[in-house]
Amino acid sequence: MDWPQLMGALIGLVGVPLGIVLGEVLRRRQRAEQFAAAIFSKRLEAYDKLMDILNESRSVASHVINSSTLSSDERHDLISSVVATIADHADRNILYIDEELGAHCVALFMGSEEVHDQPGAEQKESIKRLDREWVETRRMILEDSGVATVNRLFRDINRPRIESPFIVRIRELKRDLNLTTY
Repeated sequence: MDWPQLMGALIGLVGVPLGIVLGEVLRRRQRAEQFAAAIFSKRLEAYDKLMDILNESRSVASHVINSSTLSSDERHDLISSVVATIADHADRNILYIDEELGAHCVALFMGSEEVHDQPGAEQKESIKRLDREWVETRRMILEDSGVATVNRLFRDINRPRIESPFIVRIRELKRDLNLTTY
């Protein structure tokens, strides 16, 4: 057997198993990509609903903090209801919502029923803390859901010129407060 024949046989012996392995890797990667699209869609739905619940909960918390007509028990019941709704959604969507982020969302409004009865300066600081936590929660949800990444991708592709005096001022305030854009 001469060298060219030996080389052909050797390439055949290596090429066939290599082709099989490479085909399997590509098939698995394609399957993972198909699942990723379905999972991304489900995650987006779960986070979208979570944001709806959190927005409603924020309105309730604001009402609880600002209302002088509610008793302490009524305040507690309203916030407990809000917390239970968030916890129920996070539990039902545990496959799609990050566990730690879900726990953060559940705890977000806990204790806000006590803000109304706090003295002036302490109350203002508690409200500022709730607002900062709200902004941070939105940022985390946008990041974990993948929406922030997709928005950055769209911005890179489209390169829109989004500017107005209001937007410039918002950007200045975010920069002053060290907030990230989402």
